[in-house]
Amino acid sequence: MEDPRAGVWLVEAPAGGAPVGYLVVTPPDLAVANPDEDLELKRIYLLGRYQGGGAGKRLLAQAVEFARATGAVRLLLGVYAGNEAALGFYLKQGFSHVAERTFHVGGKAYDDHVLALRLGT
Repeated sequence: MEDPRAGVWLVEAPAGGAPVGYLVVTPPDLAVANPDEDLELKRIYLLGRYQGGGAGKRLLAQAVEFARATGAVRLLLGVYAGNEAALGFYLKQGFSHVAERTFHVGGKAYDDHVLALRLGT
């Protein structure tokens, strides 16, 4: 977290302030990335009962704002190919498909779509 192009945000519940989600943006670790121009939305997560109420859009807006402030040209992210809801969300927010990748968990291979959002001024 010493890198000024990395950031972490926490979402707290309206009542009580318990953590219910988080966002992590870092320099990219994707084959299609230009490390000098891109940032990667590494993690974005909300507990299920907080999804659909606008918190996800606010988290994504924070990631975009941060990426623009650092001078990034694109914000990249990987989404599991089977997660149609997440893919739909990101495409609706202006991301486009730029590549595929495979990741491994527990000895199984899974496909990801790599998406990008151009951060023009």
